[in-house]
Amino acid sequence: MKKIFLSAAVIVALCSIVFAQDKKGDPVLDNYKLPGAPLPAMRLIDSTRKEYNEKSFDSKHNLFLFMFNPTCGHCINMAKLMGENYETFKKNDIVFMAGPQMMSYLNSFYQATKIGKYPEIVVGIDSAFAIEKIYNYHMLPQLNIYDKDRKLIKTFQGDIPLDSLRRYAK
Repeated sequence: MKKIFLSAAVIVALCSIVFAQDKKGDPVLDNYKLPGAPLPAMRLIDSTRKEYNEKSFDSKHNLFLFMFNPTCGHCINMAKLMGENYETFKKNDIVFMAGPQMMSYLNSFYQATKIGKYPEIVVGIDSAFAIEKIYNYHMLPQLNIYDKDRKLIKTFQGDIPLDSLRRYAK
């Protein structure tokens, strides 16, 4: 009887070890920061309280998603640059997404950048914690460029030369 019980215990232990193996998923699906990763679920709220989600930016062109701080000089300059060169990028979706605590600073960002002249450029705060999934925490602004299928194709950080972006304008 002891042998049967011991044999059963060994079999159960071995089975639990085999089936308890950590199943690794596709690393691209687990890490939204890698090239080829899909755009995660997001919820953006602009200064008028209008809400957008990832499906709101569903054009047949690239998505330029800027993570920014409305008080950051580099971010303000980048927004001005995008506005001044809007004709180059107008077929693409352009989004500036700040952290959830930045709502009170959006109006001053609009004033400093004059980006309100381009209603197609969406500026708002992240209310779904998407920034935590996609921001690399190195430098602002961070620009993630997604293709028409909303797969990550390129990430830029800090001051971004306009010439580097033109090739992604479709």
